[in-house]
This record gives sequence, C-alpha cells and structure tokens, in this order.
Amino acid sequence: MKKLALTQTLYPYIVGVDVSKESIDVCMIDTAQDRCESKVLTNTKEGYMKLKQWMKRLGNDVDNQTLFCMEHTGIYTRNLVKYLLSRGCKVWMESSLHIKRSMGLVRGKTDKIDAERIAMFAYTHQKEAKLVTMTHATLDRLQYLMRTRVRLMKGLQSQEKAINEMEYFDKKAGREMRMMCRQALEGLNKSLAKVEAKMLELVSIDREVRALYELITSVKSVGKVLAIDLIVYTHGFTRMLDGRKLACYCGVAPFEYRSGTSIHSPSGTSQFANKILKSHLHMASMNAIRCHQELREYYLRKVEEGKGKMSAINAVRNKLLHRIVAVVKRGTPYVEKLDKK
Repeated sequence: MKKLALTQTLYPYIVGVDVSKESIDVCMIDTAQDRCESKVLTNTKEGYMKLKQWMKRLGNDVDNQTLFCMEHTGIYTRNLVKYLLSRGCKVWMESSLHIKRSMGLVRGKTDKIDAERIAMFAYTHQKEAKLVTMTHATLDRLQYLMRTRVRLMKGLQSQEKAINEMEYFDKKAGREMRMMCRQALEGLNKSLAKVEAKMLELVSIDREVRALYELITSVKSVGKVLAIDLIVYTHGFTRMLDGRKLACYCGVAPFEYRSGTSIHSPSGTSQFANKILKSHLHMASMNAIRCHQELREYYLRKVEEGKGKMSAINAVRNKLLHRIVAVVKRGTPYVEKLDKK
C-alpha cells in the first residue's frame, strides 16, 4: 500500500474488508504509526474471533475506536456486521461503484488489493462515513422476503413471456407448453401469495412498522409492495427523509446535462438508482394516472405544457414520493383536500 497522505483522522484504526462467501480479506490502518497490516480469515464465527485476536495483538481493542468499511455484498456481510456492531465498532457500508470511482485509474485486482483500496478509501473519506446501526429485526426479515418476492416474480414473468411468445407464433405448441408448465406457474403464484401474506403479517405485528405502512398507503395509488419497499430501503424512514434525496435514490430526480455551447441535452434521470424501487414506483404512477382523476389531470397538464409523456410520468412519480415523505414527516394520513395541486 502506498504511504498514507496526511489527513485529520477521526479513528485510531481504520479497517478495509473485502467480503466473499467463504473468506474475508482485512487491511487495518494504524493511523498513529502510519502502518497497515493485512490478514485473510474465514467468513465464520471462528474467523471473527481470530480477527479480534489478531487485531488485539496489533494493539487494537476492536471497539468504538475502530472504523470498519466494506462494500454491500448482500447476505455475505450480514453476520460480520452483526458481530462488529455487538462489539461497539463503527461500521460503514458503501457501494462498490462509489469506492471504485473514487480511486481513479487502477490496475490489477485481488481480494487483498481490494481490501487495501477499501481501507484507503475509508481513510481518505472518513468524515463522510455513513455509519450502520443495529438492524431492526422486522425490517431485516421484510428485506429477505422482499428479495424472495422479486426472484419469484422474475421466474413467473420469464415463464409467462416464453409461453405467450410461443402462443403468438404457434398456438397449438403454445397451448401444449402452457399445459406442461401449468403446475409450475400455479406453484410460483402460490409461493408469491404466501410471501406477500407473510410480509403483511410481519407489518401487522410490529407497531412502528404498521404505523409507517398505514401512513404511506394512505397516499392514493401507493400499494403494499411499494410501501414495504420504501420502509425497508429507508430503514423505517430513518434515512432519506427528504423528497429530493429519495427521488434521487429511486432514479426519478431529473438532472441537467449541458456543457459549453455544444452539449445541451434535455434534463433526464440517472441510471444510478434502485431499479426495483423505481419499477414499483413506476407501476404506482401508471395506476394513479389511470385511476385517480386528480393525478390524471396533473399528468395531462404536464403534457399540454410541452413535456414528453415519460417526463410527465416522472413528474407523477415525484409527486407521489413527495406526498409519501410529507405524510411520514407529519405523522398523519394523506387527505386529498389538503393538497393544493
């Protein structure tokens, strides 16, 4: 690792961790002594204990004086994060894209090098650290049910699309395919219904989550899936309690794209977004345009003003998000007559 640049440090020890299914590569920076040490351990409870022992031999008590930084890698980080939080350590989960883009041009890639790069990123940007807190048990379970639902939906849609295409070109073969896949389709639909029922059950037995759910679904056209998505991704609205930030996260906030006199494109949304949340928000917006007179008139007014149809739909998405944030902040359900639009 290159020599550390002089910077004001907030933590005596900064640790970069590259997490995989079976192992964790660790790079610890001792900011006082301007040194770094690396270690490879198993991604198990035994590995975490060896991590603590190794760091203690290097003078680190593995407590709130240590900042751990790692990328989001789904369930692979789950047990490690819980262990570190139980010891009072500071944990920072950052997107791999953000870390990669902050490095500039780099060459070569191994797990050890990745851990060193994450450690350097955390050392350089430690003032910007977004620390993780203990996960709400209900939110944790809802998150995994939500991901299960997404996988089931993809499987169902993929199979239905293949059958529909076959029926379009060869009706007889399409009917045969549908008959052969009938049990699979019925099974996917039943599993999907069970997952959604379990999600609603978890919402109903948790008072805090239920209160948020009822507030969000009081907004017209916001259904159970979008409501639970928002609760999970905002950690119960403890994050992104701002309409613009939430719109940016969902990929519906418009941004300008211009430079000098030659580049002047229309405002558009960014591709860096939560695609699942954006998809569910889009479905809610389309339902709003079809079924609710007020939002349909709002959409048509935007089109008459010269906006493209997708831009007008995006305006409806933003309106729904801002209404959701408003009712959560206010703590009272949405009432249509209170809206000036």
